Amino acid sequence: MNRSEKEASVEQLRADLEPDGHVVLTEYRGLTVEQMSRLRKQVRSASGTLKVMKNTLMRRAVEGTDKEVLGEFLTGPNALVYTKADPVAMVKVVADASKEYQAMEVKAGVVEGRQMTAAEIFRIAELPSRDELLGKMLGSLMSPLQGFANVLQGVPRKLVYALEAIRQAKGAVG
Repeated sequence: MNRSEKEASVEQLRADLEPDGHVVLTEYRGLTVEQMSRLRKQVRSASGTLKVMKNTLMRRAVEGTDKEVLGEFLTGPNALVYTKADPVAMVKVVADASKEYQAMEVKAGVVEGRQMTAAEIFRIAELPSRDELLGKMLGSLMSPLQGFANVLQGVPRKLVYALEAIRQAKGAVG
């Protein structure tokens, strides 16, 4: 890779991470090529990207951004997993992969502009996804309306039951 390619790679990564990118830094030492390929596919399915590059280039890419705090963790073979979409989905993939592949270690991250430790990243992974939360909220909003609709349906239903009982009573007498 020549100097201009390196500069272009650094600028591309900086553009991908800014302004609202969510990043998890992992060490992938000990992962096989097959495991790395599987991890890339899983990250891609969560609308994320897994990028491996030299630590010096990563350090230059995050320099001067809110992701600069990751610079202190850039030792050893590292991979950046990042997304501009739902960070919880991406973090879940990374956390699950680190549990599946003991060789993979989550080091740190920046989510919603806030530096996260590995423990905080694992806590985020336990949260429900955005879609699950929206579904729960919608269910909460719909539940009182459904109850009200059932109450309104109950009055005519009871009237029909009463009229049917009267008809049967008259039919039995007559």
